[in-house]
Amino acid sequence: MKPQGSILTYQTTPFIAVPNTRRLVAADPFLFTECGVTYLFAELFDKKDGRGKLGYAVFDGQTFSKWKVVIDEPYHLSYPNIFRYKGEIYIVPEANESETLYAYRATVFPDQWEKCSPLITGRRLVDTTFLERDARCWVFTYDLMPDNNKKLFRCEFQEDRGLLADSWRCISENDAVARPGGNFIRVQDKVIRVSQDCAKDYGQAIVFSEVITCNQDKYEEKEILRIAPKDIKLNKQFVHGVHTYNANDSLEVIDFHKTDFDPMTQIRRLISKLGLWK
Repeated sequence: MKPQGSILTYQTTPFIAVPNTRRLVAADPFLFTECGVTYLFAELFDKKDGRGKLGYAVFDGQTFSKWKVVIDEPYHLSYPNIFRYKGEIYIVPEANESETLYAYRATVFPDQWEKCSPLITGRRLVDTTFLERDARCWVFTYDLMPDNNKKLFRCEFQEDRGLLADSWRCISENDAVARPGGNFIRVQDKVIRVSQDCAKDYGQAIVFSEVITCNQDKYEEKEILRIAPKDIKLNKQFVHGVHTYNANDSLEVIDFHKTDFDPMTQIRRLISKLGLWK
């Protein structure tokens, strides 16, 4: 839990793991509240199909419900960045295998989603995150295309025009802070960008940077905090990597991976590869 107006309480309140299923492994958690109900959206990696799908669990004030898949494509999906824009609820997932960036609009929340027209094609974009600031909507995205050497780009989004090509700017080539790691956080009058430190290892740390300037001509931020796996308290489990952080007024969520050897997981993976999963 976290008190309203704070950034983090991870050092004093241990995280509680939300259970995976025998078949689905959750990652990239995003919190969203609708009609007083808190939903946890996540990538649900299907060990049978070998790709990520998007789904959610419902928080009842104490625990989360079982996971439910709601968006499935023939390619991997992750990072279900969910947000409200102009009165509608959207998810913009990571779908870089399709080389297309697009959004889903909720037609009947939370179970029915309509795939919208592509925002951009021909790019392997991951962890795309939206920021509304000073009556403008900015898109931050990490490009995996070889010609871009994994750079962070920012561009402006307008409802009637989509992504504005003339606003496309590279704003970071530093792999220790570039790749987004969750939604922007607003604390009082500050806006905080969440990112991942991937310089030496995926999941090396989560980085928090205060946005100093964000306009058409300039973007500037200042790192204020980072949390490494060793900083995470998680019910006596050893955390090897952390990737995504999100929060609302009462909850904080992260994803993590650990190095524990689980023989049952290895057996299930073998069964899946042999096509014997029921």
